[in-house]
Amino acid sequence: MRRLVLGACAALLASTAALAATSTAATAASPPGTPTDPVIVAPAESGKRAFFGDMIKLKDGRLLVAYRESVAHIDQDGRIMVVQSRDQGHTWSTPRVAIDTPIDDRDPKLMQMRDGTVLMNFFRTDWTGYPGKPVTLVGTFVTRSTDKGANWSTPIEVGTALEGPSDVVVGAYYAGHAATHGPILQLRNGDLLVPLYGRLPEGGTGPATVVRSTDGGRTWPKENESVIGRSATFDFQEPNLSLLKDGSLLSIIRTSINIAYVSRSYDQGRTWTTPESTGLPASSHHQLVLRNGDVLFTYGDLSGTFGPGRPTVGRLLRHPERNIDADQDILIYDAAIHGPATADQANPSSVELRPGRFLTITSDPHLAAIVGVFTERRDY
Repeated sequence: MRRLVLGACAALLASTAALAATSTAATAASPPGTPTDPVIVAPAESGKRAFFGDMIKLKDGRLLVAYRESVAHIDQDGRIMVVQSRDQGHTWSTPRVAIDTPIDDRDPKLMQMRDGTVLMNFFRTDWTGYPGKPVTLVGTFVTRSTDKGANWSTPIEVGTALEGPSDVVVGAYYAGHAATHGPILQLRNGDLLVPLYGRLPEGGTGPATVVRSTDGGRTWPKENESVIGRSATFDFQEPNLSLLKDGSLLSIIRTSINIAYVSRSYDQGRTWTTPESTGLPASSHHQLVLRNGDVLFTYGDLSGTFGPGRPTVGRLLRHPERNIDADQDILIYDAAIHGPATADQANPSSVELRPGRFLTITSDPHLAAIVGVFTERRDY
């Protein structure tokens, strides 16, 4: 009997050891997509780096990412690349060139219209003579693809009162320019809004605006521009737009004082409430409206709470029509795991893969790549 008991115990121990070994092997073999082991979405060409990734989920389920590739954060060689994923973001296609001109093409943003057409807005900068001479922002442009990002039309410029001849220099730039860092938004009536920021030809502080297209993005008349906000003491920068389930529009705006501001529109973007401070030290953010109407808000954190530099942080807005409060903020990714702490990261973008599961991409200068991290609703 004692031999039977000992034999049974030995068998149980062997079984437990085997199960533990299997579990360890499974853990070791778990797929990438975590804060310490991200998915490599788009590696830059040798000697270059990847910046400003933006991602959408197409109607057929594919994921499309556009990003800027260059030797540096600011350089004349900037070009816009695209990659796709057919397996929910686990593997990605070889990068292809979408836009490449003799000057810096940068900050691409994507959206897909209800008819399936994909629009990309971006801006161009001419660094000729810099730093000895001021920099010229050439304009904000929109290009379209009718084959899910395989080919792109000749870009057209967005009209805006921000642009115009100017000898005024503010910082490193000539005034009289407009830039963009938020995707185009399609309204319920089919109109499109592109968010802009910049500086009027006479200088002064920088406003945030939207320009409306009523013909599917083929033209963007400056007469259709509405001001989101302008401060007397600081710049509004990089406004993003969301259409909430109650029909109102939400714009979260980066500022030169490193605190995010919020403005709302209740008339389809024609007028906007005076922007108000959120108190949140957020930079280069992204707003994703989820299927249930909540908003996944991801941003570069400037508070230092999650470490120095500008790590990518996220929060879930459960009442975005009222405020951008959240239960908590979570660290999604910090490039400091691969090198020194850096502010040259973040610029995140997210998609909802299925209800409650998300993929957020961000940039890692140490890996010279756009990387991705999966999260779940319960994480927030």
